[in-house]
Amino acid sequence: MSHIYDMLGINIDKIKNKKKQKEKKSKKELSFLKENDNLFSLPTSSKTINFNNKNVSLWRLVKFRNKCRYDDLILKKWKKIGYKNDKNVFNESVIEDDYSFEKFNKKMNIVKYNDDFYNKEIRNMNLNWSKEETDYLFNLCEKYECHFIIIYDVYDTKYTRTIEEIKDRFYTVSKKVIEDVYDQKIKLEESKKIKNNNDVLKLKEGKAKHPLIKFTYNMEADIERKNLIHKTYTISKKDIMLEEMTMENIKKFENKIKHEMKKASDMKKLKKKFELTSDEIVPIHKLPEDDKDEKNIYSARYFFQKLKIDISYFDKLDTYLKDNNIEKPTIYTENICFLYGYNCSAMRMVLRTDVAILLNLRKKIEKLKLEREFWKNQLINLEEECLKKKKQIVIS
Repeated sequence: MSHIYDMLGINIDKIKNKKKQKEKKSKKELSFLKENDNLFSLPTSSKTINFNNKNVSLWRLVKFRNKCRYDDLILKKWKKIGYKNDKNVFNESVIEDDYSFEKFNKKMNIVKYNDDFYNKEIRNMNLNWSKEETDYLFNLCEKYECHFIIIYDVYDTKYTRTIEEIKDRFYTVSKKVIEDVYDQKIKLEESKKIKNNNDVLKLKEGKAKHPLIKFTYNMEADIERKNLIHKTYTISKKDIMLEEMTMENIKKFENKIKHEMKKASDMKKLKKKFELTSDEIVPIHKLPEDDKDEKNIYSARYFFQKLKIDISYFDKLDTYLKDNNIEKPTIYTENICFLYGYNCSAMRMVLRTDVAILLNLRKKIEKLKLEREFWKNQLINLEEECLKKKKQIVIS
């Protein structure tokens, strides 16, 4: 690298000295931080904000009219009209029509129909509904933005309708109107007779994707859903228990079916693998319970399971039996149990339970004795206090 520096006319010694100075400074700073690590950080600059350089902004009360209102009410608001040094003149009499929050006033676009369309298409859909009532319903939907609970609450009492019937009428009529609008637009585009007209395809896609056409309201399913919700809230604990039991039984039954199906599939695989027929396969039958031989030899655990004594209590029983020279049997068979008498395991089990009862009774008797002594002392103290009080009364 030295010959490159020579060609460029750069002195290497200066660069090396600069690097050394930087390293020394960094080491000093690190040592200072280590020694004074508890010091507070001080501001490095003492710059202050100078408000004199800023231009003062002017605010005035401006009159405005909200287009969302129907009463043409004139309101006032504070608005920044400029700066102090500006020469523009402010006119207080001017009323602004552009209100910045108008864009947030969103409204639903409720479909509309004329008399001819109603007579041709809508009337025969449901003869229980009149034109007067459908117009009344659509006006309410426009007013309350399809909040059907409010519409049902406000609905005129002369029309006896449920909330499901109101929903069904609104959605079916609006779907029919939208379908008709799209069909007319498609006919117009097709009448132009343009090859590979993309507008027709777009209209057909728009018709298919429209939410009122894509999704249909099912009145019967809605009623059933509400009934199920009502049942879940009013169901008793017994019914819940029965339902859980039935579900468990169904699961068990399904598991059995799956197990049998698996067996059948395994048999088919074996037949294919070894090329066997169903006659050649010998079925394996389970032995009946009557033919099973009885057990002659039992482990000690078998007898301990019969006992309903806590395992932590066994040490005390063993010590008591050892003190009374009662030893454990070597082999735990039923014949030996009968031969050994009280030393046998079966009798030993009985004996162990008796010993456990005896030890528990001893404990209880000791506790009762202590209680009796306590209450005796209490009676003696009470008698002494009564005598003292009587003496005081006599003296007084």
